Amino acid sequence: MYRRVIPTRRKTALALLATCAVAATTLGTGTSASADRDGPSQRAGWKLLYSEDFSKPLAGAGAPWARDAYDDPFDTVMDDAGEAYRNDYGPAWKTALNSFATYRKEFQVGKDGWLTASLSARDWNKDGQIEAPPSITTKKLPSGGNVAELNVPDHTGGAIFRPTNKLPQKYRVEYKLKTLDFGGKRNGSIEYDGRINGYSKEGCKTQHPWGEGSGTPGWNGDASSPYCDWQDVREGPYGYNGFHYMSIVDFADPAPRNNHFWHYRRKVLMDAFSQHPDRVGSGTGGRVCNSDTGEYYDYKDSNFNTVNMWISGLPNWRFGGITGNSQWFMTSCSGGVAEQKLSSAAELQPELMPNQDYTFAIERDATGYTLETSGNFARVGQTTLRFHRPFIVGNAPIWHYNQTPDEYDGRFNNTLVQNGKNGSREWPDQWPAGSGYPDYFVIGDLYTNVYEGSASLTDIRLYTPKN
Repeated sequence: MYRRVIPTRRKTALALLATCAVAATTLGTGTSASADRDGPSQRAGWKLLYSEDFSKPLAGAGAPWARDAYDDPFDTVMDDAGEAYRNDYGPAWKTALNSFATYRKEFQVGKDGWLTASLSARDWNKDGQIEAPPSITTKKLPSGGNVAELNVPDHTGGAIFRPTNKLPQKYRVEYKLKTLDFGGKRNGSIEYDGRINGYSKEGCKTQHPWGEGSGTPGWNGDASSPYCDWQDVREGPYGYNGFHYMSIVDFADPAPRNNHFWHYRRKVLMDAFSQHPDRVGSGTGGRVCNSDTGEYYDYKDSNFNTVNMWISGLPNWRFGGITGNSQWFMTSCSGGVAEQKLSSAAELQPELMPNQDYTFAIERDATGYTLETSGNFARVGQTTLRFHRPFIVGNAPIWHYNQTPDEYDGRFNNTLVQNGKNGSREWPDQWPAGSGYPDYFVIGDLYTNVYEGSASLTDIRLYTPKN
């Protein structure tokens, strides 16, 4: 029997709703080799289970929206109505949460309904009408080929693809990203097409009601403050946009939620973190690897369309405001070692899309996870970056790596303790012996208080080993 992070049982999902070869001897390294050069449906050593090219319209896209009363949470910590926020912000936070309504819908896609599209939207004035609903639709690109387009016109929406059922114990999942418009620079500027870092210039855009914490910069920390006084996502010290190229998460039926919830639920991931220059400030905002030279350059000198390839480690077991897992980044400049320093493995060139695309893939085998991306990257050209990270290196595990109880002995179990400004709480047994966390992938915009834009993709494929 599987156990989740928090002993809260979620009901049935809403029905409507670098090529870099290194030795595996140091933290976060692993052997790797060039990606298969065979056709994607004929990858050597792999058996294709499912493939979706979006050549047919999405029959379920017209499913009705259903209001979410927050009575069926994934956990009691940082899900949308999580106790961690009340303990940090106090009673005024509940008023902020109840100032709008959340709507969700899901529908199945592809053969056997193997994919699920999951969307979330906000009804600002609670009148039953969603002002800017996100969508997932199919279309044919002028350059040829069919795609699924994920469109999130307001940062309070979300749109993702996930598997309908848990992934096999060993697998490879991949897809092609054809277009990406979730922030970053275009032709050297953060402002383009009448937007700022991918965000519309109209109105206020803040993290309300799931801010970074009562004691963090960018606002006064008072949950009773008006919506516009919370931390700005478009500009300022918390200004950023982004996109999840692909994540593996530790719970069933993932759906869009607030950004802090996801910081405690991911195992491995590849994402875009398109920071506004205000956030970068006089610092670098991290660093980017030039895989040709093996040297890093400052994020501030990039086009802000980078690829982060990383794993989640153990969390901060003692926290005040908002908790999250440790973050370990892999690049060819580190020799494949996963390091606790914000480091991007490559830099996309959105201007080349859709005539040129990027492939993202994650594999799981008996020893660990492999993260892979291929395409025409800035400063490097056409290449494949591929990193394998064992489940445990030294005393640093990949968070909740075990799909089944027999893959884990309980050594990293602990109690999550919050001593918030307005309350305290303990959540024991965050990773006990006898627990298991089946894998689910997520592609798209997971966050319902940050990220705005559109992207298109195709050829989502799931493989298992032939032997």
